[in-house]
Order: sequence, then structure tokens, then C-alpha cells
Amino acid sequence: MMKIKNLLWCFLVLAFLQTQLSAMTTQGDQILNSSGEAIELKGVNWFGFNNQSTMVDGLWSGSGPLASDFATVVYRMQLLGFNAVRLPFSFKDLYNLSPRNYVTSCQIPSLTAIQNSVTNPSVPVDPNNIIPPMIAPPTRVAGQCNDYFPNDTTLNRFLWVVNFFAKNGFYVLIDNHLREDQTALEDRQLWVQRWKDLVTKISQDPISKKMLMIDILNEPDQFGIRWESGQTPGLKDLYLSVMDVVYPINPQALFFIEGTGQGSIGANWGDGFATDPTLISANGLSNPKSFFDTLLTKPYLNQVVISPHVYPPSVTGAGQNFTGAGLYNRLTNSFGYLTQPGYCSGSCKTFPVAIGEFGSRFTEPNDVQSLEDIAKYLNNSGAGADGKHRAIKNWFYWSWNANSGDTGGIVEDNWLNIIWKKIDYLATIGLKPWYTQAATPVKTGTICMSVSPATGLAKGDLKPITINDQSFEFSDFNLTVCKTLPVGSYTVTPPKITTATTQFSANPQTITVTEGNATPVYVAYEGVPIVVPKGDFAVTVQLGTAWQENPSSGIYSNAINLYVKNNSATKISTPWKIVVVNSAYKSVPSYWNIVFDSIASGHINGTVRESWQALAPNGQNSVNIGMIVTSTSPNFVPTSILINGTPATITIIK
Repeated sequence: MMKIKNLLWCFLVLAFLQTQLSAMTTQGDQILNSSGEAIELKGVNWFGFNNQSTMVDGLWSGSGPLASDFATVVYRMQLLGFNAVRLPFSFKDLYNLSPRNYVTSCQIPSLTAIQNSVTNPSVPVDPNNIIPPMIAPPTRVAGQCNDYFPNDTTLNRFLWVVNFFAKNGFYVLIDNHLREDQTALEDRQLWVQRWKDLVTKISQDPISKKMLMIDILNEPDQFGIRWESGQTPGLKDLYLSVMDVVYPINPQALFFIEGTGQGSIGANWGDGFATDPTLISANGLSNPKSFFDTLLTKPYLNQVVISPHVYPPSVTGAGQNFTGAGLYNRLTNSFGYLTQPGYCSGSCKTFPVAIGEFGSRFTEPNDVQSLEDIAKYLNNSGAGADGKHRAIKNWFYWSWNANSGDTGGIVEDNWLNIIWKKIDYLATIGLKPWYTQAATPVKTGTICMSVSPATGLAKGDLKPITINDQSFEFSDFNLTVCKTLPVGSYTVTPPKITTATTQFSANPQTITVTEGNATPVYVAYEGVPIVVPKGDFAVTVQLGTAWQENPSSGIYSNAINLYVKNNSATKISTPWKIVVVNSAYKSVPSYWNIVFDSIASGHINGTVRESWQALAPNGQNSVNIGMIVTSTSPNFVPTSILINGTPATITIIK
């Protein structure tokens, strides 16, 4: 059984969050908070907003909530030691695509399960050492995963994700991914306007504003963009046009600058900052000198971070200079010199460097040696201490995603299990997983909770109320249930309870647990009658192909999508009820765009609640809901469908 945290953890979390909320700037080769304290970014890339997933990838993995519940994955990242995240995105996805639904039925894992999932089994851990709490967990609906983030627009979802990371102490680097989104080349004016709009919206939240970092254009080499203008706009002009517009909106944000046009010296895509005239002339390199000269005159000079990408040979295809002195010389020529002595034009200006991408599957010997030498260079240790650069302590590993083809992810292909050799490697360059932290003694208190009677609410309708890792279960009203928890503040959020005629809810309460004392909590539900309007409905039923997990079981499964229209002249606002009938239906393992209520005698009962799912009059819209259904028959065609108790006209398509 996991031992409980003490008050010290709360103080540490508050102190950590206060430090993280400081506005950022740079000084020399360091990134600073507003107190003048140096911070180190230990980040991970997590893509999905760039490839039409309309959310970070992996939530569809099917490997349970440890892998597919967004907030749980963020918590696991934090426990592994990451304090920053890089989010690749496409403006076309954010502004043009409707968001996919990722709500599933699930049981949120216990703290014990979470702790075990982020603990290296080969590392001895003090049994008194336990995971710290999540700083800002979401408000959940009991029994559901991913119900807490927006489903109205992809842009609003992205804003929410940025804010969620920021509230949980992560620095957030947003990265416009050129490979999937060529807005910068197709319509430069629109691209700049999109950046202005996006940063404006993010910066409306004070926490997001203070944690924001901006990677303006990812790997510009891919479309032949050079520092100078030519057949494509110059990278210098693209960068400056965005920074000029965005800096007045959020002068606290950092700009991450990638290089380009220097592949002939082995610079990876995203690398390429060499300004040595001899090197440029001898190798025909694109020259960033004009960019740096102009940057020196800008008010945002100290908001700029150099952010190259550095990959081993399995990714780059390099046949030389990927290990040892050849590697060190290449890295120093391109960007290491910017940390010492810096870019020199009269006087010298040093910059911080944050590696925006690096990673590997760690399966090829050349990769392993290359990454070991990259670590030496970043640490400025051993043979990597060439006397020409300073230690580079900021980085973003590519990537969390198991579906990164050339590098794989931090997680295995199931999106669940951690690949520990990657975490072990990152620990050599500063990552500090939770289990490497010192244990602290335990201080606890008690919460004693009861639920008051409410008219129309039966004791059998009561649902458990969860706080931290403790579940308060009630078999009757006015029955006091006590649980031991760590000292600190908690928000008690009773789940909503829906009966056939009434929806019951209780106000959240913030309570404080003190050492050795019992804190009483009284939960009072109030009911609101459910008004169910009528209508004239048509439902198009789209059936998938039935399958059997085990042919001998006699149980079939199928995906059923329902497209509901309201042909009456009256709008049907949410919530509205649906009943789908087939005597062979047995269970509903998962569902989307609907709250599953019950199934009995082949009657699937559900409630549609979101405001955007209102049924417009005269068939003006079609609302999709769906579910995975099991059945004793391969025939999944509904025999009837009722909307708010009214039979609907059914059309079947496949």
C-alpha cells in the first residue's frame, strides 16, 4: 500500500509553481525567471495538433487510462521529471478542422498504479518515497476519460491544452510544423496574422502567458527556405515579421529560432547558425549574419533562444562527423559558439541554446555512440568540453509519441510502458525522475464525509466521491465515511447523479486537512427536473463490420454511429434522451458524444448533454453519437430508436 505524502510536499509544490509562474527572459547563455534565477528546460515533444488528430496523439491507444487519459499522461510526464513540453501544430488544423472526440468510459487509475508506471524497475526506491500530487488536476465526470477538454473547436482545445500544461508547472513551447502546414509559404500575411491571433488568445490567460515559448517555424530546410530571400521568402524576414507583431502582445514569451541552409557541413534540419565567413565561403552556406545584425537592434533581443535539432545517423543518414571530435567541431561551428564567445559584431552577444529535437530508437550502435557523445557535448564534459562552448542544459526530446517512425517514443508501441533506457539516457543530461528524489516523513489527517437526504434521490442512486486516491462510498444517507489523507487543501467535487426524471448536483467544496485532526464534509444534493421536449426525428444508422474477440463465446461486437436530425419546427435543446433497441444487445463498452445511462433487455439508454449537440429545427443539422455495442447476434440493426420518447424514422447505411 502506498504511503501518504506530508505537508512538505504541498510547500514544495507551491514553491515550484510560484517559481514556474515567473516571467521568462534570457541573460547570456541562460534562461532566467523574473527573479533572475536560471531555469533549465527538460522537455518532451508530443505531436498530434499537426497531423489532423486535433489533439495530442495516443489517446486512442486502447491501452487504458494510464496511456489514453490526457491528464494522467501529463501527470506521468511530470513525475518522470519533464518540466516543459513542445507541441507541434498546424494552423490549418487549429483553424479549419473540427475536433475529434476522445471521451471514453474508464476508471481513473489509482496513485499506486500511476507511481508503478513511472518507476524504473531496475532502480532501488526508498519505500518511504512516494509521488508528489498533481498540481492542477481536471474536474472529471466519474467513470469517464477526457471528458474535461473542449469539443467545440480545435483551436479552443489547443488553447486549453496549453493552459493545462502551464497550470501544472510546464513551460509550453508551441511549434508551427512546416512539413504539414505551409501557410508561411502560401500566404505570408495570413501566417503572421494567425500567429498574432494565436498568441493573443493564449496570452489572455495570465498563467499561459507567463509560460509561453514560441518556435516560429519548424525545420525550414524542408522547403528550401534559406536565411536570404530567393525563390522562397527569407527565413530572416519570416522570423522578424512574426516577432515584430507578437512581441508587443506578449513581451514575456521566448522566441525559439531554428537554423537552415547549412546541410553541407552536416547541420541537421533545424540546425544551421554558422556565421564564420571562411566556413560559409568554403561550403556555400546560407548566411544568418544579416538576421543577427538586425536582431541586435530589436527590443526582443533578450527573448531569443537558439533552438537547433541534433539527430544521430539513423535519422540524418550522416556517414561522418556524428561522433567524437568531428561531431563536437560541427556543433560548435553551427551553434555552440553562440554560447561562447557569442555572435560578435563590434561587441559579442551570447545566446542560450535549447535543443528543440533529438532522439533515436537506441537500437543501432552508431546511434548509441552518437547520443553518448551528444550528451558529453551538452554537459560540456570529458571529450565534449572543447573549450569553445558552454554547457547546454535546455532540451526537448523527440518524442513522447510511439508513432514517431524513425525515433519511436518515450513509450513503447502500446503507448503505456516507458522505455527506460531512454529515461536513463536523459538522466545523464539532467532529467530527474521522481524516484531519484529524497523521501520525507508522513503527516496525515482525516476527512469524514456524509451525504444528506434529497427529495427524489434514493440511497441506491448514490455514487462514490473520490479525493486523491481515496474513494468515499455511501450505502445510505447521513452515514459518515472517514478516510486518511495527507495534510493540505482539497476540492471535493461530488459527481452529478441523473435519474429518469431529475438531475442532482452538489456544490464543490474546498477543505483543509490538518495533522491529526478530522475534517467534516457534508454533501447536500439538489435536484432539477429534466425537461424532455418532443420532436419529429430521423436517425441514419451507420453500422461497421461485426467481429468476435472469441468465436466460442457467441458474443459479437460492432461500432454503431447514429446521425440524428430534428425535422420539427422547434429546436430541441440539450439534454435530450435516446433509446436504441435490439433484443440481442448486451453491453456498451465505449461510446462517444453521449452519456451512457444504462442497458436492460436490449434497450440502450443514453443522454446527450453538450450545448453544441442541440438539434436545430427543420433538419438544419445532424448530430453524431456513437458507441461500441456487444450482442448475441451479428445483426446489429436497431428495431426501434426513440428520441425523447418519440419513435424516430430509421435509415440504415453501411
